[in-house]
Amino acid sequence: MPEEIMILSLVAIVFGTSLTALILTGIYKLIMAKINQGNKDGSGDINPQFFKALGEFKKNTERRIANLEEVVSDIEEERYLVDDNEKSMPEIEIEEEEVRSSSKKEKDDDGNLRNMLNE
Repeated sequence: MPEEIMILSLVAIVFGTSLTALILTGIYKLIMAKINQGNKDGSGDINPQFFKALGEFKKNTERRIANLEEVVSDIEEERYLVDDNEKSMPEIEIEEEEVRSSSKKEKDDDGNLRNMLNE
């Protein structure tokens, strides 16, 4: 039994030491992060290149949006013109059943095709 107790106590010491080291490392990282955060807030330097790039991006975006609006308005105008032209075109008329059946009796060659269409 003394060997088992000794092994168990060694495992407990190693586990306790590693857990303590892990906790202390976490606390150290938190302290360093808080210190670094305080330093970043104090540096209020304004980068003029950033604002210049931001202004160019805004101009490019506005130009692209204007181009897209022109394209969309052109497409809408074409659609309205096509809709007006389609309304003026004559509509396709469908034969009634009686007309189909009379033409079917007269033409047996078209019978298979008419049967396929009816299915």
